Amino acid sequence: MEPISVLQTHDLYKYILDTSVYPTEPELLKELRAVSATHPNAFMGTAPDAGRMIQLLLKIANAKRTIEVGVFTGYSLLLTALAIPDDGKIVAIDIDRKAFETGLPVIKKAGVEHKIEFIESKAVAALDKLLDNLVEKL
Repeated sequence: MEPISVLQTHDLYKYILDTSVYPTEPELLKELRAVSATHPNAFMGTAPDAGRMIQLLLKIANAKRTIEVGVFTGYSLLLTALAIPDDGKIVAIDIDRKAFETGLPVIKKAGVEHKIEFIESKAVAALDKLLDNLVEKL
């Protein structure tokens, strides 16, 4: 069962998913969502309606470089990679490479793995290192 959102009813949420989100969700994202649903921690995945909002914000911002903290199986990572330009880059940070590798075949199938730099680390340590590297370049 889907969680209740600000919409307050499961029926309304299901209606929006069935009529607006699922019909326009790219096939590779549907595939990755299905793969992720079999994971014991599937509840950690990005909701498809939230994914639509993320894609919209990336397009509005004309984003080219992003950082994703907490990758899980890569649903939002894939949608980000699909939304940014071909020469865009995503720094993806997660402590669980195995969960990321669950979705990696779908990411490779999409042909966007060249945009992703996966860092297996705790977020604060990885972000500190990224910041140190940035300061060194200045």
